[in-house]
Amino acid sequence: MQKGTVSLFIIIVVLLFIGLIGIFIFGLTKSPVLTKSPAQDPPAKAAITSSVLSDYQNNYLSFEFQYSNIDFTVKEDSEEAYNKRGNGDYRKNFKGYVGYEPGKSLGVVVLLDKSNSFDTNPFTIWVFDNSDNLSIDEWYKNYWYYPFVWGDFTYTGKFVLAPRKEATISGITAKSGAIDYQPGKPKFIYAAKDSKMYLFRVIGESGDKILSTFKFTR
Repeated sequence: MQKGTVSLFIIIVVLLFIGLIGIFIFGLTKSPVLTKSPAQDPPAKAAITSSVLSDYQNNYLSFEFQYSNIDFTVKEDSEEAYNKRGNGDYRKNFKGYVGYEPGKSLGVVVLLDKSNSFDTNPFTIWVFDNSDNLSIDEWYKNYWYYPFVWGDFTYTGKFVLAPRKEATISGITAKSGAIDYQPGKPKFIYAAKDSKMYLFRVIGESGDKILSTFKFTR
């Protein structure tokens, strides 16, 4: 082989060697191709859990219940405030019409929805002193569903609407009656316990759900 041919051959080999090294280095330094993960749907909105439930407790009136603090607010009410909203004195009116006062109110608790209406709110509890330990039937005979319904001595007004349907509330036998002609068609429920008479006004499915969580605490 001639000298010039050998030199040319060596140059070609060197160039090929350099090219192979360059390709190898480029392969090492080239950024990897990122594969895009398939799009994932966002997690479904979590259902309402116990984290949005609040416990209302009233030690004086001896009960508790649960409610959604997103949808409802609890207000401790009174007979005086009830009179003020109605622009009247219902206790005085009751005595003037019937001849004796209604049972002594010990306290009122109202659960308001976002409408803040006291007329159609889903859940209300009035607690009365029942030192004479009257039965539910005896109490209703004297006071109807005071302060919501009272003073009608007719058969339709007093006897048809009487609490006859039995239920159990926190282990206590209760009786209920419905008033179809009032806003929301409320259900009134009486339960007697520990020298107190509890009057529940329950409206709609929301009211029933709250009632299902109600417990006497002693």
